[in-house]
Amino acid sequence: MGIILKDILKMSCFENSRLVSGNEIIDRTEVEGITIVERPDIANWIKGGELLLTSFYSIETDIQAQSKLIEDVAKNGAAGIIIKVSDMVPVISNDIVETGRSLNFPVITISKEVKYIDILYPVMGLLFNEQVYRLNYYKECHEKFNRLSLEMKGFQSIAKTLDQMVENPVIIFDSEMRILAFSNENFSELNIAEKEMKRMIYEGYPIYGLDINFEEDEYHLTIEPIEVVNRIQAYLGILEVNRDMTKLDFIALESAANTLRLEILKETAVNEAKLRYKGDLMDDLISGNYDSVQSIYDRGQILGWDLKKKYLLGLYNISWKNKKKVENNAEWSLESRNIVKTIIDRIAYHHTTGHISLIKGEELIVFWPVVERENRKASINKLKLFGEEVRDTVKKRFGDVYVTMGIGSVAESVEDMGVSYNEAKDAAIFGRRIFGEDSTSVFDELGIYKMLCSFDNRDALASFIPESLRKLINYDKDKNNELIDTFEMYLKCNLNAVKTAEELFVHYKTVLYRLNRIKELTGLDIEDRDKMLEIEVGLKIMKIIR
Repeated sequence: MGIILKDILKMSCFENSRLVSGNEIIDRTEVEGITIVERPDIANWIKGGELLLTSFYSIETDIQAQSKLIEDVAKNGAAGIIIKVSDMVPVISNDIVETGRSLNFPVITISKEVKYIDILYPVMGLLFNEQVYRLNYYKECHEKFNRLSLEMKGFQSIAKTLDQMVENPVIIFDSEMRILAFSNENFSELNIAEKEMKRMIYEGYPIYGLDINFEEDEYHLTIEPIEVVNRIQAYLGILEVNRDMTKLDFIALESAANTLRLEILKETAVNEAKLRYKGDLMDDLISGNYDSVQSIYDRGQILGWDLKKKYLLGLYNISWKNKKKVENNAEWSLESRNIVKTIIDRIAYHHTTGHISLIKGEELIVFWPVVERENRKASINKLKLFGEEVRDTVKKRFGDVYVTMGIGSVAESVEDMGVSYNEAKDAAIFGRRIFGEDSTSVFDELGIYKMLCSFDNRDALASFIPESLRKLINYDKDKNNELIDTFEMYLKCNLNAVKTAEELFVHYKTVLYRLNRIKELTGLDIEDRDKMLEIEVGLKIMKIIR
């Protein structure tokens, strides 16, 4: 960053100069240096940002070469050119003026009485002082934010310190544009669409701006994405409420951004250590591998877990309909599980206090605290309702996912948590097989399914399906399972044909006709309770092995 050309032209050494072109751009042109040029091939040597001094020596009579020089230095990024008139070049030709105007390039003339050093020394001094001032300010910013990092002051302190330096509100967002910290409470409810932010990344990265509306006013938000370990994990924003950003403000922003990156790295390291500690504690809990109950209580207390409470254990399995998407992007899958855990924690906050959640491999586990003197059924129903809300929210967030939940029995103490976890795991697995994806299953409510699902050999399990039921299955394949569904509902309704008709929304005589058809096809005596028990078990086996 240099000094704006418009400010340079206000210096006393330019008192008798004349700007012949580029008037529209001088308030946006930054000057990084100043040098004398008398060779027509100088354009090949400049870096950009230079203010060039020339008398057209060696091309003083070649108007075409003079215009070509203007064109070349403009295209190579020069900040402007100062032409000294002389006896050989008493006036600037119209060709040069037109070239400067067509390129919107600053062309300045000075009289022959002005010496180069009268321009060079003051401008170089100003640039040098600006560089020194900027370096000192950079050092000040670096020391200030470095101190915050060493003292582990956190995100809020970074936001407030940057606010004091840029005299504007500062907001720190996470990767999904949720506010993590802010310096001014008036803007703590600022909402920015995540998709809008991510679209902006590709248009203005690494620092870009977004015009936003807040409480009927429009503000410009200057944002820097905070990339850590090859992923954008936060955004640092300055809301230009009091004044526009200056060059020095961008120095402060960059220093704050570097400190924020370090804070996120530290936080990531701490969280990883916590996750390992949580994982180890969870493994010991469910395996019973610990020295004493008190040692488990003490380890839990470090994490803020009250393991003296009674808990229901719920277990979520998230599976994607498009399995190739997950297989080809394991990192995305892990990130998604972290997002699901965040969703679980947010929703749980509105339902209970003191819940525990963590990720264990592909599973998400919830320890749901049981309220004192609340009966078991009421606690399970609360956890079910919570599970449905989580499922709905996860589906809205990801779209093409299945969310299967299993619930174990109440763990009265830490000794019971391993049993409850295994029950929740079995409930999720059995529930998926019996009731399909997106189901919620309670282990204690699975009944005979618990025994049937324990068979690893499906062929052996299929051998228990009665021959009469097999006949009915084969016949009913082309009937959309009309007879099978009727028979299953008949059994659920305790062999009550009237109730069956009501549940199926068909006429009573339709049910009687179907039951008679079942008798004809299978030879079953529907009044024989033992035979009906065999059929009922067979129907349940069908659900497991289908």
